[in-house]
Amino acid sequence: MSWTFERVFYGRKGGLNLKAVYAYLGQAFYPIPETLFEGYYRAVYRTGDHDSLYGRISKPFPDALEAQRPLGKFALHLSGGFDSSILAKLYDRPDVDYIHFTGRDSPKARALAATLKGTLHEIQITPELFIREADEMCPLMLEPYAFEDIVYAYIASKKAKELGHSLVMTGDGGDWVFGGYLVGPNSQLAADVWKTLEPHRILGVQTSAPLAHEVLELWSKASLDEKERAFDKAFARRYCQELGMPEEVVTQRKTPWSGTLGIQQSEMVTRHVESVVDESDYRWIRKFEFVVPPRPQMWFRQYSLVKWLQANYKERLSAKEIEQFTQQAVRISAEERKRAKDARRKELIHKYCPRRLVGAARSVKNKIYRA
Repeated sequence: MSWTFERVFYGRKGGLNLKAVYAYLGQAFYPIPETLFEGYYRAVYRTGDHDSLYGRISKPFPDALEAQRPLGKFALHLSGGFDSSILAKLYDRPDVDYIHFTGRDSPKARALAATLKGTLHEIQITPELFIREADEMCPLMLEPYAFEDIVYAYIASKKAKELGHSLVMTGDGGDWVFGGYLVGPNSQLAADVWKTLEPHRILGVQTSAPLAHEVLELWSKASLDEKERAFDKAFARRYCQELGMPEEVVTQRKTPWSGTLGIQQSEMVTRHVESVVDESDYRWIRKFEFVVPPRPQMWFRQYSLVKWLQANYKERLSAKEIEQFTQQAVRISAEERKRAKDARRKELIHKYCPRRLVGAARSVKNKIYRA
């Protein structure tokens, strides 16, 4: 079976939607149906035979995974984590190519690959490779993406295409099913699925993400205890043990991919992304200030946004436009600080003041205003 997620855009593009820019930089996403342009919107939906799965299974797990077993040749992004390891063990065949980035997770991936029939291909992410592929990919995206793992997905899928594959499988969606990193309801698709769907669209290869099927997420919420789908993925760990996976996989603890940390700490990458922003006409995005300081991925959010705007909005801005955008960035930041301060004040009042006292104070205030 074949299904995927699609985006449709509608409306007429206006000027930049700076509130969406603020949300993207601060939260890593802007809520559907917003886009980075005024008067322009988007929707996300599933295509293909997604719904036909329900007629082919007797129970959600693991039937939903078995029913999505690919018939033809494919490659799989194998990190060594629970999600991709489960798919590798279930779908293993001699003609499968497993793409893996070297790093702290490599002993797990190698131990698992030694038990599989397919072939493991290792890629080392160097600063030079990251910069080259990021510069190539970011302008081609339909929307900017907030996390640098999209570059790794692009590199991995390029390798799969070089190996002759037109179908690439990923463990995306596993955090929805087994637990892991939690993200807001509007950001889940952006944070989990588009990191591979978008590179695949650019490269012209198909995507299969069996764990992202809706039936598995619904089953998980209804059937698994909170402890089983918490950060350490207790259910996934137990299932890996049932499948007879190596100790290195079963006993692992969920951690960020070590290659990510290496790229974030690279002076070469830091200098490059900072120069892209500072030498552009979009350097005013640094004027945004956030109530809650964004996570360390801000460096990539700013870089990918600038590269995307230069290709999809305007490469250069006039001095007047730069001044206007700078003023708007300062104003939006001040408005958000005030909104957060007011919300905090109301929260404290409701927490520490009796309801009757709050009502009496409001009544006195209204009388004073009327007088």
